[in-house]
Amino acid sequence: MSSPSVLHVNDAAFTAERMITEAHRRGLDWTLLPKAAPDQEWRGITGRARRAAIGAAWVARLAVTARRHDIVHVHSASTLAHSRLGAPRYVVHCHGTDVRTAQYDPARRSSIVDGLRSAEAVLYSTPDLAEHVLAHRPDAVYLPVPIDVDAVPEWAPDDRRRVVFASRWSPDKGVGTQLAVVRDLTARFGDRVELVGLDWGPCAAEAAAAGVRLVPRSGHAGYLALLAGASVVVGQATGMLGASEMEALAAGAPVVVPVPLPLYDDPPVLAVQAEGAADAVASVLDGAHPHDPGVVRGWTRSVHGVARAVDVVTELHRGVLAARG
Repeated sequence: MSSPSVLHVNDAAFTAERMITEAHRRGLDWTLLPKAAPDQEWRGITGRARRAAIGAAWVARLAVTARRHDIVHVHSASTLAHSRLGAPRYVVHCHGTDVRTAQYDPARRSSIVDGLRSAEAVLYSTPDLAEHVLAHRPDAVYLPVPIDVDAVPEWAPDDRRRVVFASRWSPDKGVGTQLAVVRDLTARFGDRVELVGLDWGPCAAEAAAAGVRLVPRSGHAGYLALLAGASVVVGQATGMLGASEMEALAAGAPVVVPVPLPLYDDPPVLAVQAEGAADAVASVLDGAHPHDPGVVRGWTRSVHGVARAVDVVTELHRGVLAARG
């Protein structure tokens, strides 16, 4: 069977973008339709009217574009409330807050749950999402967050001892634990180690007050350079490895995660309890922890490589077409 043509709707954590780039390398007909508008406030009668007009135009465009493709692959179950109006037959790819949080909002639950149950196939991107997805779709497929390892600069720290916090400063990233780690590192190292993080999230000011130098979000390439130049990267405190942690691993950087990772099968990170995170960072900075960036990059490629992801998704799409009869 030939490979289906695919319309990806929306993007999340660059998943669609990365897979489409790899698909194009293979000569596959994959296209992206972004969501209708960036997240913003739609205040007052004029704002709501403008939102409705933009949404209606987007649904109409989706309906036309969907007819030109074999498969519609929607990213985020939260998108389904609108996308199903233009594409009632679809695959849905769950990425996090859509099923971890939004589906438990009474105003959104029925749309998301019905959307999962009605999909031709369902994928989810982190292992913690299984409990939120499999109850509705026991056949859902776990697809680890895809990373284009070759597009990430290789780990090359300079002489400065720099610890980079990879995630935004927000409750959904375990910010309380992150701030505790910042305070431990500041007490231990003072100004002998530079702590750096993004100026992003509702608790960013607290991170700055605790000793983190905040840098502006300057585009994805700049962020990858920041990770690749770190002496150590500290990941989110949620028990998950998200796209940011995976990009640090793709660079080959040492990654410390201040919580255990029981849902993963021996990833190449230092996963410790929060109170041991400063010790783990120190062991890397002092060379006491052996680190082989080539091994780290190799693991990332084999488990999270975008080529593997496209292989899995292409077979899933073929199965969807075959099931239609």
